[in-house]
Amino acid sequence: MNLMEFKGELEKLDMPIQYQSFALGQAPELPYLIFYEDDSDNLFADNVNYFNNLNLTCELYSDEKDLELETKIQKLFYDNEIEYNSTETFIDSENMFLKAYSVSIIFDAMADVKEKEVDRSKLQSLIDYVDTLKSDLYEQDGFNKLQTSLAYAKATLIDSETTQDEIDESEDELIDCLSKISLIVVEVNKSQLQEQVNHVDSLSAGIYTQETWNVLKNNMMIAKNILDNINAKQQEVDLSLIALLKAVSNLKDSENGIRKDINLYAPLFWESQGLIGGINSGTGELDNYNYYIHSNFIQIPITTTYVVAQNRGSDSFYIMFYDDDKKYINYTFIYDAKIARIIDMNRKAKYMRIYSNRQTPSSLVINKIKIEYDKETAYTIAPEDEKFNTLTQI
Repeated sequence: MNLMEFKGELEKLDMPIQYQSFALGQAPELPYLIFYEDDSDNLFADNVNYFNNLNLTCELYSDEKDLELETKIQKLFYDNEIEYNSTETFIDSENMFLKAYSVSIIFDAMADVKEKEVDRSKLQSLIDYVDTLKSDLYEQDGFNKLQTSLAYAKATLIDSETTQDEIDESEDELIDCLSKISLIVVEVNKSQLQEQVNHVDSLSAGIYTQETWNVLKNNMMIAKNILDNINAKQQEVDLSLIALLKAVSNLKDSENGIRKDINLYAPLFWESQGLIGGINSGTGELDNYNYYIHSNFIQIPITTTYVVAQNRGSDSFYIMFYDDDKKYINYTFIYDAKIARIIDMNRKAKYMRIYSNRQTPSSLVINKIKIEYDKETAYTIAPEDEKFNTLTQI
């Protein structure tokens, strides 16, 4: 039992304990106990202490003779095999009793200087993490320094004589090198893939066979996910582009070479249906004071991105655009009979109407679908579409 262990045993007495003396004015109420070292009789040889024999004094101060407390102290000595002698004095000036115990404790001097076990767990965890890093993701100079620090850390870890300070130092150096490595930033080029996606978005599903369109549709979904992924790698982008190009090249037209889609043959009811009067270009509503003629509502396919319009005669005409609720959005004025006009589609546009003077517009093209018009009170179907029997009339 060494001195610290002896103090621990005394504290079990559940009373104030202090080595040597209490600070001036800080002495607690009686009883209390003071202990201190007198001298030692140690066993040593060859410059090494093998056993220490400490001679201590324990002084119990009380305001009256406390046999119960003295018995507890003596039992403590007995249980721990501690030799002791005692004397008793009454201090008149302080009006207190002093019971002094002369104690001898013997302990293994070598056992008390055994080195505390070294904690290697944190360094091991750090080494395991650094081992998972891939060199091709980091700038070479910083990564090389990290690897050098890692090698030293591994050597320190397996050295049986390594101290805790050396372990901690290796850990700090490894963390420092980790903080200084830099990821290689590779800018991914998605422009070609975006252009191809834009092109496919302009295509109409109905004009191709279902089988080839489904292949294209699946590749489009993958391509759009890659475009949205900020962590996508160049290889992923390139492979997606190749797959999309291949899917487009493998598209097959529907049977008999006829391109199927939503066929918007818009009957021009106009005068024959009693719809005399035009459409107000400010409101998109019918205007009986405007002696132009007009079509009914024409539904616009959901994939439509633009309209190509041209008339056969010399007169001008209007295209009015409406939303899902057939509320007016805006209009386009076609004024040159000889030039086809390309009109970008408003994303809200779901329907359109056409109106003009007695000279009716001869044709419209929605994406690649032609709509033919004849006289002001009738309509015709483009020759290449004659095989279709279903007409979309809203």
